[in-house]
Amino acid sequence: MRRIFIAAVSFPSWLLIASGCSTSNSAPNPTTDGSADSTIVFLDAGPSTPTSPDGGPSCPAGCNYQTQQGCASGQMCHPQLSGDTVSPLCQTAGTKTLGESCAWLECQAGLFCASDLHCRHMCCGGDWSVCADNESCTGAIQLQAAGASSPVPANVSVCEPIDNCDVLNPNSCPAGKSCYVVDSRAGVRCLPTGVVQFGGACTSAKLCEPGLTCVQSVDGRSSNCRRLCRAVVGGGEPGCPIAEGGYCSHFVRDPPEVGECTPTI
Repeated sequence: MRRIFIAAVSFPSWLLIASGCSTSNSAPNPTTDGSADSTIVFLDAGPSTPTSPDGGPSCPAGCNYQTQQGCASGQMCHPQLSGDTVSPLCQTAGTKTLGESCAWLECQAGLFCASDLHCRHMCCGGDWSVCADNESCTGAIQLQAAGASSPVPANVSVCEPIDNCDVLNPNSCPAGKSCYVVDSRAGVRCLPTGVVQFGGACTSAKLCEPGLTCVQSVDGRSSNCRRLCRAVVGGGEPGCPIAEGGYCSHFVRDPPEVGECTPTI
């Protein structure tokens, strides 16, 4: 049975709402029109150091894609398609190293032959700690049998290069894609344009509209789309409407000069 790898690029929903700030610049008389002049800017809302999710425990049960635990020497934990289910399975490890061109099952343990036919690190739960500095855990693996109508998610991803797109510029990505924050190091990548509106529930399969970012609640029970803003001294465009809090807070997870419209600080 022939299998086709599909990299349905996604993002992890690990982002947490920050609860404090340390640096601010504000207008003395905020207005209600949502312009930059009405926005109170906090340039350092924390935290001080980005933290990667722990992906190992997020991998499917069985042998572990990310840690490669559960397989004997000379084997690798690798996604296996059976009917409409993808499960981790110990198989004979390949010999191709990171970045080498490859075919199915030719990569070494911990690597996967991605859609660009190069060996890339497998990762779970958005864990970018196993990726290179210029990569993030964004490429969701899906397998599709020849003749099948749709691919099957494998619940594991590969490390992919981040971009240098601008999350506040709708024209910084090719047609059909928009710029999104993809990890807590402020990594960004052009992804298929999402449709979830401000305040709506977002997931790796349901991306926010351009200019928004998916933020997880402190209790981890929900993730919603939050508006992005220009976080510079004196404010900038886009600002934050007073109705949505009026605070533009830059967190360490946000790119330089970019913040999030926060209802509280």
